Amino acid sequence: MHSVDSIIQKILVKLAKKEFSFYKYDDNTITFSITENRLNTLLKVIFKLCSKESYCFSIIREEYDLVEVIIYSNSNDKKIKVLLEDVDKKVILEYRKKVLKYKKYKIYPIIGPDGVGKTTLLTNTFNPKEKSLIYKRFKKIVRRSIIYNISYPINKYLLKKKLGRKPEKDQHDDIHYMLVILAGLLYYPYLVYNSLVKKKIVFIDRFFNDYLLENISFLDKKTTLRKGWKNILRYIPTIYWTIHLDAKAKIILERKDELKKRDVKKYRKANFKIYLQKPSIVYTYINTALELSFCQNVLLKISRRIGIALSDEFLYQINDDLLIAKGGERACYLHPEDNTKVIKSVFSKGSHNNQNKLEYIYMNYLKNKKKDLSHITNCYGYIKTNIGKALVFDRVLNYDNTPAKSFRYMVANKLISLDEQKKLLDELKKYLEDNEILFVDTSLTNLFCPQIQEDKYKIIIVDGLGAKRMGLKFWLYRNSKLYTKYKIKRQWEKFMVMYKKDVKRAELGQRPFTRL
Repeated sequence: MHSVDSIIQKILVKLAKKEFSFYKYDDNTITFSITENRLNTLLKVIFKLCSKESYCFSIIREEYDLVEVIIYSNSNDKKIKVLLEDVDKKVILEYRKKVLKYKKYKIYPIIGPDGVGKTTLLTNTFNPKEKSLIYKRFKKIVRRSIIYNISYPINKYLLKKKLGRKPEKDQHDDIHYMLVILAGLLYYPYLVYNSLVKKKIVFIDRFFNDYLLENISFLDKKTTLRKGWKNILRYIPTIYWTIHLDAKAKIILERKDELKKRDVKKYRKANFKIYLQKPSIVYTYINTALELSFCQNVLLKISRRIGIALSDEFLYQINDDLLIAKGGERACYLHPEDNTKVIKSVFSKGSHNNQNKLEYIYMNYLKNKKKDLSHITNCYGYIKTNIGKALVFDRVLNYDNTPAKSFRYMVANKLISLDEQKKLLDELKKYLEDNEILFVDTSLTNLFCPQIQEDKYKIIIVDGLGAKRMGLKFWLYRNSKLYTKYKIKRQWEKFMVMYKKDVKRAELGQRPFTRL
């Protein structure tokens, strides 16, 4: 694999020919701002070039209007961010609800042709004996079902007469694909049960995708997507993370000579076409012609990103060099693999207020209620680290990707005028009231003030949402509109008292200490 800068340049040249222009470009991140109808064209370019040049990448779409593409390397991974213009706010809010729903279903298919190394990669990366992990083969799931075993003998007899020879099981399944899909759909609720109730992580070798392809098991016929495959796809379960393994046809056929070169290429293109038609929230493409250790590292990076860590060896490593700030109960660290994210970890060993749990519950409550999160840092859920379970949030950055300062810092150092401060606070107050969001820990250091354009600012709440502790009040905040509105008003009055004190100190030159 060559330098990742090489593939980035090729992608930019190809996109420039298609009249894409980047919005921002720094060392590790390129940002595009495009209309939604151009997204698939951009992703096709990335897929075509990365697969041709043997690069691994992930597409992450945890927000509808923000698509992240990570291209992996041995040194610094590169990121392409795609901002979608003019997206309806209702669509964004509905999509967040969908993401939360499917994130709960920890069912992850690994797709790829025979010989690509699905079992090798998975069993060498995760411990198959790990109690929280289940590894299922889609073929076995289907072929053990009652409906399949009743139908198979009849179908085999009829096919033998038609073909003039005994058909292989794969050929039977290719022809009777609807039987296979039906058997898989009948079994799928059991996988959901294992994931939701038994709290298992389920990896599936292959998935329904294979049966949207026709003639994949016949060497004398060309592989194609079935007629009406888009209609069938509507009934296939949406999953959170798709892992697509691939390699050049020559390498796959050397390992297992069961397909033709043209079929390997068709399998590659068809599966990405299926993804574009019905995208999983996360899609990871891994080229298994690369060193096993590199492929493992890619799989582990993205698995940690979505909250899976099955071995202490592969936990996120947090140290004091990454520390941003420390409160009474939690510490905030820069994410070790993504400088646009932060990690909040509880460090208090004694009794504490469960701030991570409170914030996680409240953020999910807001998302389920389809609240506007434009003045709040988004929460991406829990990850496992060497210092314990922690929450991942967006890092507040200025428009030029430099770290934003707290509102208190801006007030204390008179970096924005009083008129501008009033305008920003009026905007925040209206936002909280309109969306019935509780900002309870009303410290000015819990508000950040990023510069979103030259001479234009915005207030973002980074901490102190929901409640200060678990209990009846926290339940009432989420279930009583009247009480919530009363509490929002009371807390805003307290906040304004603190704000006016800081303004007075700033006027007198008595700056409150804050490095943020």
